[in-house]
Amino acid sequence: MICKKIGIDFHGVLNTNPSFFRDFCHQAINRNIEIHLISGGPRETIAEFAQMNSIKYTKLWCIFDYFNAKNEVKFLPDGSFHVDDENWNKAKAQYCLKNNINVQIDDSHIYKRYFITPYCLYDEHSKTGIINGEMINFSHSAKLCLEKICDAVSR
Repeated sequence: MICKKIGIDFHGVLNTNPSFFRDFCHQAINRNIEIHLISGGPRETIAEFAQMNSIKYTKLWCIFDYFNAKNEVKFLPDGSFHVDDENWNKAKAQYCLKNNINVQIDDSHIYKRYFITPYCLYDEHSKTGIINGEMINFSHSAKLCLEKICDAVSR
């Protein structure tokens, strides 16, 4: 498998290490690798954060927007909202599968259960991730991390 599309979560990943992911996304896009920011939302917050931190991406997809467009969001009197938990938890995995994402970098153990797409479980404190049994150190250069991730998913 050649690494052509990488998904990156916002909360707990991108927002905890913006300078690294600015460089990582730049390296990827320069190699014609698509970057999909895949998150719960809200879309405006993520887009604004990416712009303020000069983080380039190919596509921004949010779970909330997806279910809201399908009229599956229930708005509650207190201003909060609800989407069926199982549907919410498997939405990223379905998006990645449908859009041929080669790897998702995410910090959620819950979402990981639903993935067929290779999943890099990211730890914001140690700045490390594990994909296909290989440790990725996100404290190293963005170029090296990108190469290691693409190598890991190509095996």
